[in-house]
Amino acid sequence: MQSQDASGLSRSQELGQTLQELSHNKYPHVPNPSGCKKRASVALIIRVRPTFPDRASFDPSLCGPSIGSEQERLKAFFAQEWVQRGDPEVLFIKRAARRGDRWTSHIAFPGGGRDPDDKNDLAASIRETREEIGMDLDADHCLHVGNLSERIVTTWLGKTPLMVLCPFVYLQMRVDTDPLILQPAEVHSAHWVSLRALTSPYLTNYVRSEVSGRFGRLDGHVVAALTRLIFGQVLIKGIDLVPTESVYCNTSADLLPSGPRTTTYASSVLPFLSYGRMNWVNPSQQLILWGLTLGIMSDFLRILPSCDPSELWAWPTLSHIDYQFSIWLFTYAYRKQKMQEIKSSNPASDQKVGKASGPGELDHTTFTTFQTRSRKEIQDSALLEMLGGYYDRAKTAVFLTLLLRIGAGGLLAAWGVRELRTRRSPKL
Repeated sequence: MQSQDASGLSRSQELGQTLQELSHNKYPHVPNPSGCKKRASVALIIRVRPTFPDRASFDPSLCGPSIGSEQERLKAFFAQEWVQRGDPEVLFIKRAARRGDRWTSHIAFPGGGRDPDDKNDLAASIRETREEIGMDLDADHCLHVGNLSERIVTTWLGKTPLMVLCPFVYLQMRVDTDPLILQPAEVHSAHWVSLRALTSPYLTNYVRSEVSGRFGRLDGHVVAALTRLIFGQVLIKGIDLVPTESVYCNTSADLLPSGPRTTTYASSVLPFLSYGRMNWVNPSQQLILWGLTLGIMSDFLRILPSCDPSELWAWPTLSHIDYQFSIWLFTYAYRKQKMQEIKSSNPASDQKVGKASGPGELDHTTFTTFQTRSRKEIQDSALLEMLGGYYDRAKTAVFLTLLLRIGAGGLLAAWGVRELRTRRSPKL
């Protein structure tokens, strides 16, 4: 049964209104910062799955390119009864496992880096989607609706700019399309997921990420084992994906197990010893949306009137309990202030011309969203760094906790030495 918001609109009708607003109000272009030349584009692709007993149909004369503007095509598409009763879905991919890839095996949107031959960022998203999953976003049944706020992706430590990421939103108006053809070197699988599942508070989960991954080129087995022993792992909240339809690359090396599963007692008791071991897992599992992709998805969910993505958020922390407590204590006031700002903001006002919504995900990859008062002007004072203050306080907490650990260890060692000398000294 199709869910409704407080205004009585179905999820599909609400989506139609949101896409109309997105089509009218384009987010401003973000130039590359000094020393960073890379740009990348991703495609957030939406479709509406018909509910029983409806049958989907695409009529080019009703909502094809010949009928007029994007707004007219959107209005005609969402006016259909089967669409209004349908269930909106979003397409995700699971990236192929590749060593050295910062986002290996992550859930993502189709897309990639912009090539010199690409006319613009939009063209890069179309080309990358075609190359990765075989979907033609230039087809008559696909509509480029608009874009989401561009952001500068940086490293966690040092905050070195990595690239400018440009998300574009598309609507696929046909369900009976050709099967997706996945590029095995890039994509492990593709999954259609209902918007209802993305907003469910009961599908949240935590992802464990290596602390050493934040050190860039210093990452490695030895560094990972040491950092996991000292700091534990980074805990980041995510969403368990429940696909309505999945396609797997039949040439993926990890589609089927190549040998028996092995779990040693040492690795289960001391998990930091298991770093780098590639044990097979069922490909239908481990579909967790988190990190940068969840940030983009949260940007979109935030402009849906009935959705409050802040309920799905959790600030990143470390797995060791003493670090967790110190980070919680040092960031309490800052987190309370920021969450009040998010809850008090009006998503509808952010969609007016020249004003962009803020970043929606709280994770280890810092991304910043530009906001402008004018569509033609980008001001440095409008740079919004959602996690900057949080990470500064968290780093202070971790540093002080580490000093306390060292101090406590030193005191314990001194006491042990004194006790040992006392026992060995001759009694008078």
